[in-house]
Amino acid sequence: MKKIVLVLVAAMVLVFTGCEKKETISMPFDVADVNNIEMYRNAEPYSAEKQVITESEDIADLYSLFSGLEVSDKKTEPVVGETITSFRFNLSDDTSYEIIYCAEAVKSGRLKFPAEKLDYFTSADIGGRWDSYQYEIVPVSESELPGQSENPSDPPLEETHEWDKIPMVMVDGKLYYDTGKESTISGRCGVMDGEITSTVDGSEIPTKDNQSNFGTGFEYQYGADNTIEIFMNEKWIVFEQREGDGSKVRYGDRMVDAEDLSKETLEWLDWYNSLPEEQQLAVSFVPSDLIEETGPVKTEDAEVPAQEEELCGYPLAPEEVE
Repeated sequence: MKKIVLVLVAAMVLVFTGCEKKETISMPFDVADVNNIEMYRNAEPYSAEKQVITESEDIADLYSLFSGLEVSDKKTEPVVGETITSFRFNLSDDTSYEIIYCAEAVKSGRLKFPAEKLDYFTSADIGGRWDSYQYEIVPVSESELPGQSENPSDPPLEETHEWDKIPMVMVDGKLYYDTGKESTISGRCGVMDGEITSTVDGSEIPTKDNQSNFGTGFEYQYGADNTIEIFMNEKWIVFEQREGDGSKVRYGDRMVDAEDLSKETLEWLDWYNSLPEEQQLAVSFVPSDLIEETGPVKTEDAEVPAQEEELCGYPLAPEEVE
């Protein structure tokens, strides 16, 4: 049975401490209403994992973690490569309730409630709960993660842009881009080569040295082959120097440079990325500039119904129509 995301406004008890407003979470259902909890973890959508919490004592543990949790509206800087731990409470009335935690330090981060479009800061160690249980861990696709709309006609939970700027930093007059890869260097020297001291919005490009579009306070060292390595979230992340403005668009499970693609190809990608995975596998026509950008893409053979000469409004290539 298809689960329906329950749109409930979680009751919040306001607590005032000095000049800072704090709030306390009150879960909009009882622990007895929970059948199970799907728990997800991902550093990026393409490496997401899930475990399903079924034991009553573990369900009660997670419920009590959020019930009565103190949060605040404190503003924080975004963090590159943040680990996301999210929860889907599946309830006895066949609805569900989702909570998303984005780590910003070892024991603090932002807590988001997609149904209510609420976003708070918490100092609780939410992410640490992932390793507290002994259930089977399985990989999952991006579309299964909490916060994803199940109805294509629904408006997005947050305003997003399909080709926002990727994380980048300017050092010595050059732009370095996040590769999403962790450094493999061991025995690292303890002397830092610099620190990120200023930041711009995530949709902007840094314009001066030691400026990023993802936050400040991160130290870095020079790496090999035109790279720098930035220390964040207890990891060394590799950034590479290259040309371009950093605009990216998703193609399946990778990101490609939007500036090298035509307007028609960007529209094709918007359509392609809206398809379920099984329909993406059935698409064999790929715009030529996208092939040049990414190289040949392997797809599985899929039978195309004889009566269909279009797929979701996009025509098949002439050689595909019998």
